[in-house]
Parts: sequence; C-alpha cells; structure tokens
Amino acid sequence: MSSTSNTAKDLFDHLKFITGQDNLSVINANRLFKYAVDDYSFYAMTSDGVHKFDDLSHVNASSQPTYPVSTSTVTAITPRIQLDATFLMLDRVSVTVDGVEKPLEAIDRRDHKTTSLESVYGSSGVPRVYDYDAHGITVYPTPNGSYPVTAYYSRAAKYIDVADDMVDLGIPRIHHFYLIIHCARQLGYRTIDSNRVDIANELGKWEGVGSSKGKIALFYNARDEDRVKRIRNKNLSMRNFNRK
Repeated sequence: MSSTSNTAKDLFDHLKFITGQDNLSVINANRLFKYAVDDYSFYAMTSDGVHKFDDLSHVNASSQPTYPVSTSTVTAITPRIQLDATFLMLDRVSVTVDGVEKPLEAIDRRDHKTTSLESVYGSSGVPRVYDYDAHGITVYPTPNGSYPVTAYYSRAAKYIDVADDMVDLGIPRIHHFYLIIHCARQLGYRTIDSNRVDIANELGKWEGVGSSKGKIALFYNARDEDRVKRIRNKNLSMRNFNRK
C-alpha cells in the first residue's frame, strides 16, 4: 500500500466496506471503476477552469511520465497527421516556422461547402489553419515545405486495476471518494439498495446539480492567484456618459 495516497486496491476495499459487497469480484469492480473514471474525466475536462486536468499515471514502457502533447511534421505529401489514441479534446494547435511557434486557427471544412479550401487559404504556403476530423488534423494551405505541427490536447484518466496495491492513482487524492460513490450507485441498481437516493444526493455534491457546480468543477475552476486577474469588459453600448 502507498504511504502518500490511495492505490486502486484501497478504493476497492473501501467500496466493499461501505456497500457490504464483500464478495465483489475484481473483474466486476474494474468494470464499475471504468465508468466512474470516465465520468470523472468528463466533469474535470469540461469544468473550463484554470487548472489543466491530466492523469499523472500516464507513463510509457519505461515508466516515464508522458504528456498530452503530440508533434509531427507536415509536408506537401503529408498535410495530415494522426493524433494519439488517448486524445479526447484539442486545446491548441501550432506550427513552428523558423524556430518560432505560431498558433493555427481552427476551421470546419463544412463551412466551405460551395467553395474550395484552396481558393480561401491558397494552394501552397505556410500552414495557417487546421481542420480536425476522425482523430486527425489537416493543415491549410498545403505546406510548401516541412513544418513541425504541435497539438496540445486533453486525455481521460487511465482505467485502474483494483488488484493493484502499489501504484498511486493519477487523480487528486481528495477526489478518490467520488469514484467509490459512483461505483456504489452502480451497485445499487443491481442490489436495489435502499440507500440509492442518498448515494445519488452525494454524487450531486461532486458532479453538481442544475447550474450549481460540484466539487470536481470547483476544484478545476479554482483560480491560480499568481495569475493576473482578467478585467471583465464592460458593455458601453447603452451607457449615458452625460448622466451624473
């Protein structure tokens, strides 16, 4: 067991403890936690907050951390690049020209049904825009050379193995109980648990109810006080400057 956080087995043991399902199998528990992790990723990534969500347990074959950034080179022959299989949402796409990284503008080719993209963006040149489709990015205009294109994206939290008693979970420790409550609610549908309403109410505290943000969104929306606070633009269109 980890001394600094909770392992997947710790969560599994507590799930069995609070639900009384002592005979819950590893296979069934892993399936329950998959859906819990997916929902957690959704609420974390759609919170639109300052803190960038990413699961710290994403590692490569050498157990080194990986990051949600992918760089590939586009050319006239290959103006399209495939994104990593863990990709879910694009945050930013840029092209590097003469050592300087420049953002690319996102477009949707469906907005140009009656016009060729070449007539809008040119037939050849330094990429200025990109279109996303089927886990890939196509840049326009067609590159007139070789240009590195970098995609910054969001990815979901990794699925956990409840038999693992060695590796810490990659999401914040203060959110681990959400996964347990989510699994308990799923079990309630099978066992017709009389506490199912109470569990649903507890989930509401984490996920939010109506327009009220839950604990997960509030965490990822927390402002980094080291950042300069943006001043909200005032609508001056209806202001009467002569009024005293």
